Amino acid sequence: MYDIDLTSAISEIKRLKARIVALQVPEGLKKRAYQFAEDIEKNSSAEVLVVAEPCFGACDIPSSLFDMVDAVVNIGHSPIPSLKYGKPVIFVAARSKVPIVDQLKKSVGMLHEPVGVLATSQHLTQLDEVIEGLESMGIKTKISEGDSRISHAGEVLGCNFTAATALAKDVNSYLLIGSGSFHALGVHLSTGKKIVVLDPNLEEPREIDQIKDKMLRQRHAVIERAENARIFGIIVGEKIGQRRMRRAKELRKLLRWKRKDAALILMDKFDPEKLRSLPFDAYVSTACPRIAIDDVAMYDKPLLTPQELEIVLGVRDWENYTFDQMTEDEI
Repeated sequence: MYDIDLTSAISEIKRLKARIVALQVPEGLKKRAYQFAEDIEKNSSAEVLVVAEPCFGACDIPSSLFDMVDAVVNIGHSPIPSLKYGKPVIFVAARSKVPIVDQLKKSVGMLHEPVGVLATSQHLTQLDEVIEGLESMGIKTKISEGDSRISHAGEVLGCNFTAATALAKDVNSYLLIGSGSFHALGVHLSTGKKIVVLDPNLEEPREIDQIKDKMLRQRHAVIERAENARIFGIIVGEKIGQRRMRRAKELRKLLRWKRKDAALILMDKFDPEKLRSLPFDAYVSTACPRIAIDDVAMYDKPLLTPQELEIVLGVRDWENYTFDQMTEDEI
C-alpha cells in the first residue's frame, strides 16, 4: 500500500558518516523492518538498530536513542520543524499507492464549496491530485499552511489542526485524505465545519457524524467520572515532541485554585499498569492528545485531556468541547 524510497536517507547517512543508526518504523510497516534495515546496511557503512517500541510520529522519538546512535531514520512520518533533536533525524515518507479517484468523484455531492483540502502525512502526495480533480469538476478549493509544527501545506497531525483552522473563515467544508476517524473528528471539533473523509481502506467517502456522537458520549462519561476526584495526577510526556511541562504546571495551578490536590507525573510510554499503584483519583495527559481518546478503555480511572479538565473544573462549557492540540510555542 505504500511506496518507501530509502535512497535519500542512505545518502544522508553516508554524508553524516553515521556508524550506528536507529530505525523507527510504524506498526503497520514493521513487517518490512528487516528489509529496510538490510537495505540501509547494504548500501551504507552503518549498523542498524531496529526500534521495537511503537512510533506514532516525529514527536515520538525517545531521547535515550540519541545516547546510543549517530542518527535516527524515521519511516512514515513528516518532520515537525519546530522540534530540535539531540542527533540528526532522517524522515522517510511512506507514500500511499491506493487510488482514490472513484471516492473523490462520489464525494462531490457531499461537499459545500469552497472546500478546504487536507491530508494526513501518508497521503500528502495525493493532495495535488485531489485539488486538480475537484477543480476540474468545478469545485473551488483552498489549502493552507499550518504553524511551525506542520511541515507541509494541508497537513494535519493528531496533535495539530492549524492547517484546517487557518481556513475556517474561508471554507464551508473540508475534504480529508486519511485513514481512521481521529483527524477528521479533530478538524470538525476545531472548526465546526462539515468534513468528508477519503479513506483509502474503504470504498466510499464518509462523514463522521455517527462516530462523533459515540465519541462525545464516551468522553462525557469520563468527565462525569472525574467530577468527584480529589487528587489529580498530571502526566508529562518524556518524549521530546510531547514534553509540555509549562502546560502541566498551568493545570496544576488551576486545580489548586479550585481546591483540588495535584502532582506532576513523568511518563515515557503510556501504560495503565504504571498508574495502578499510584494514589490518584483521576489523571490528565499533557502528552499526545490521542492517548486519552483512543485508549480510554484501557484505564480504570478517568484519563482526561486538558480541555476536559477545564470542563470538570467549570472553566469551560461542554458546548465548547474540542480536542487537545500542541502548538508551536508549547514545546
